[in-house]
Amino acid sequence: MSPFAKDAWLLCAPAALFVYYFIAWFRHGRDPEPGPLVIRYQPPEGLSAAAVRYVLTTGTDGRSLAAVIAELASRSCIRVEPRDGKYKLSLLMADRATRDSLAPEEKDVLTTLFEDGPEIELTPSLDQRKNAQMSRYVFHVHQQLATRLNGLYFQRQTGVIALGVLATFLLAVPFAAISSNSSHFLGAVFSTVWVLFVGLVIGLLLEVSLVPVCRNVVRGGQGWSSIIPGFLAMGLFLGAVIFLLQQIYRYSSPSLSLMILAFLLVNLGWGPFLKQVTPLGRKTLDEIAGFRAFLESVERDRLAKLLPVDETTQSLDSYVSYAIALEIREPWGDHLAATFVTTAACT
Repeated sequence: MSPFAKDAWLLCAPAALFVYYFIAWFRHGRDPEPGPLVIRYQPPEGLSAAAVRYVLTTGTDGRSLAAVIAELASRSCIRVEPRDGKYKLSLLMADRATRDSLAPEEKDVLTTLFEDGPEIELTPSLDQRKNAQMSRYVFHVHQQLATRLNGLYFQRQTGVIALGVLATFLLAVPFAAISSNSSHFLGAVFSTVWVLFVGLVIGLLLEVSLVPVCRNVVRGGQGWSSIIPGFLAMGLFLGAVIFLLQQIYRYSSPSLSLMILAFLLVNLGWGPFLKQVTPLGRKTLDEIAGFRAFLESVERDRLAKLLPVDETTQSLDSYVSYAIALEIREPWGDHLAATFVTTAACT
């Protein structure tokens, strides 16, 4: 007899959870279909570069911060001086009209960057304090964008996901108790809760933090050493999850270990699909696609030649911030974004 045959009924729980997520996804409807690509020569009205990236990715990361800094430089609010892989930012005396025309997240970052003085140095570093400071800047950008844009361009089904996670624990714990013999009862229950909690956290971190960070590293071509500690820490916890699943398989129930793994896959697999684009969001995404096509076909070479990596931002083009936000390769923006590869993302 197969070792899974005895407690095969345990797999009904993650199957039921899968059906729950499918019904929730089907009920709220699929995303609107993209419209035809129409070249646009301007970004969507009322959206800053960071806001365009937020609508496109439904989150904020180090590239969003790089776009804000590039925009502040193009408005002559700050001067950016590259120095041996670092960036010195200096506050300039921009006129009142220029400051008033900044997007809320740009005003916030301008204030936050220079709250301790008129100059600041940004540098890629493994130093925990500097990384925390970078994450604070990204969080400021995220707060402003989330307050202004959430619910307009896309909707997160957070209630659906929260109910699914709650159902996962409410089903997994008693099933772990029922399927375990008395000598391994407490160990099975504890291991089940720990594996589910840590597995869900690791999956969330991968989706909202490490994946965007890795994408920035790949595009920038540098900063690999700065993401190694994150991968090592995540690998350590992932190794512990695999070890506990093996112990549950060996000493408690093979079906229980498979049930826990299935619960993790169902929750993490459905998460990205439960973000729905609104009609306004679809229209705006089409406009972003048209503007991106314009930048790629017409502006890329000019943007790439406009400002070498090792020169001060004296004539930075206003489109550079959007090129950074839309991940159009150009040396200065890619290098600046790579400075923030260790910065946590928000979603």
